[in-house]
Amino acid sequence: MGTVPQPSAACSVPPLATPAPGLVVGRVSAIGDSVMIDIEPDVQADIRGVSFDAYVGQQWYEGVSDVQQLRAGGQLGSVVVIELGTNGPIDSADVSDMMQALTGVSLVVLVTNFVPDYWQNPNNAVIESAATQYKNVAIANWEPLAAANPEWFYGGVGPHMPEGGPGAQAMASLIAGCV
Repeated sequence: MGTVPQPSAACSVPPLATPAPGLVVGRVSAIGDSVMIDIEPDVQADIRGVSFDAYVGQQWYEGVSDVQQLRAGGQLGSVVVIELGTNGPIDSADVSDMMQALTGVSLVVLVTNFVPDYWQNPNNAVIESAATQYKNVAIANWEPLAAANPEWFYGGVGPHMPEGGPGAQAMASLIAGCV
């Protein structure tokens, strides 16, 4: 399979605050869509204490609901990875809703989108702006790494890649570097 290219720029992780009561310290909650499912085994290998809440076709607002349910059930980790936006446009109100649901989380890692649809760039602009608006947000900038490696994806286009393949390994490594 060869060597998996690593991200060209390291993730800039903000200082970690003490998590709010009710969050599971030592757990990383990964919330996502089918792309998260593609990378799940690799993320499990790279991040200790990760739990997944990922569904095919999941929209951003459904991820907000999942976060709220995990929190209400005492299952939300003190670190949360959000990989959503593949299935449609998002805006700053969506990110605001998510961040409200994640109040008190020590670290939120938002993953940029790589999807061959018109909403990719606007979504990524919204995702990237969150790092300037919220002090506990880190950005896992997946899009440029993915765009530079079309061979990672089925048919040479995103967003899906073979489980355990070099793209899944690279995305998991990128996320792990932010956690």
